[in-house]
Amino acid sequence: MKKILLVMLLALATFVVNAQRYVADEDTVYTVHSINQERFRGLVFDWESNDWEMVSPRPVVVDFYADWCVPCRRLAPILRDIAQYYHGEVDFYRINVDDNSDIAAAFEVRSIPMLLICPLDGEPKELVGLYSMQEYIRVINQILGR
Repeated sequence: MKKILLVMLLALATFVVNAQRYVADEDTVYTVHSINQERFRGLVFDWESNDWEMVSPRPVVVDFYADWCVPCRRLAPILRDIAQYYHGEVDFYRINVDDNSDIAAAFEVRSIPMLLICPLDGEPKELVGLYSMQEYIRVINQILGR
């Protein structure tokens, strides 16, 4: 009886460890990554050039935010859910405008939160303000031509 109980506990422990690893891997794939203006240049496009040429192989959504901004804090969990919804088909990033004022000025960020939605083809579009998850998905799909 003790051997059976020991085997069951060992099997349960193995399952829990593997389940946690799977959840962690899934979360790191489909999430919103915090980046700075230099990483933006390497991940999305060179924002200091005059020509819009995407570097990313997938469409990108960039959240311009600030830590003190209450609507920005409310948007954060919504964007994480939206990143899960797109299952890695769209990359999600966030840039703190207080720490990255040059890129914020380049994109003329006047109000936050501001999403920059970058399709693979065509110019990026902006969406300013806090909306429902369904509205963000609708607008992102519309801009990406889905």
